[in-house]
Amino acid sequence: MKDCQTRYPILLLHGLNCRDDCFSGCWGRVPEALRERGAVVYLGHQDAWGSIEGNARKLLRMAEKILEGEGSEKLNLIAHSKGGLEARYLISSLGFADHTASLTTLCTPHRGARSAEVWQKRKIICAATGRALETGWRLFGDQAPDFQSAVASLTPEALERFNQENLDSPQVYYQSWGALLVKRTWDPMDCAQLWLTKSDGPTDALVTPESAAWGAYRGTLTDVSHQDCAGARRRRLSHFSAEDFFIRLVQELAEKGF
Repeated sequence: MKDCQTRYPILLLHGLNCRDDCFSGCWGRVPEALRERGAVVYLGHQDAWGSIEGNARKLLRMAEKILEGEGSEKLNLIAHSKGGLEARYLISSLGFADHTASLTTLCTPHRGARSAEVWQKRKIICAATGRALETGWRLFGDQAPDFQSAVASLTPEALERFNQENLDSPQVYYQSWGALLVKRTWDPMDCAQLWLTKSDGPTDALVTPESAAWGAYRGTLTDVSHQDCAGARRRRLSHFSAEDFFIRLVQELAEKGF
């Protein structure tokens, strides 16, 4: 079956605190499911804790290699969480608009998260956590982890500046989805929401639907966590399958001629 065979190759861009080339593979079976249906899929290989700008420059080199290898003029970018901001920087600040057919973002904090401010205010905890994460992720491939920069870039104030400096390109089709946890299950992501809700309001455990909306907002995935929507947690939900969601997403891109 080739119903996910798009005109342009797909580049999946992961979010914060994970890599797509080691044990933490953040997409679960999503890449394989798409390839089985004819999609040409590549992974971004950004740093888990890289800055938006640093990761975007790595993506530029990766994207140029893909275009050359595939003989393609453009790519479809599908990004989860902070990866969506890196994609927007790639398009708008690094001049990749001419080579981008579409950008789909999932649970990306386009307008920031108050929880990032909370982390910054707890300076001792933030510094200690940052050192530990940077040391750990270097062992798994991060070349330039920068915890403080990554957290600072996700505050509402930082994203307000980012949005002014990275305007959408009229050449690119932008669409987005958000997610929202409603039922209490005491799952780890649900427990995270108990703390984050105090600063952000109802979220997917990390990002509000309002912050996730960018371009054509396609909807809010109900009772799906920040990680579930990307297939990262590999748990079975009776009402949601990340593989099925991505298959429909890519089928729609194919139907639009992307």
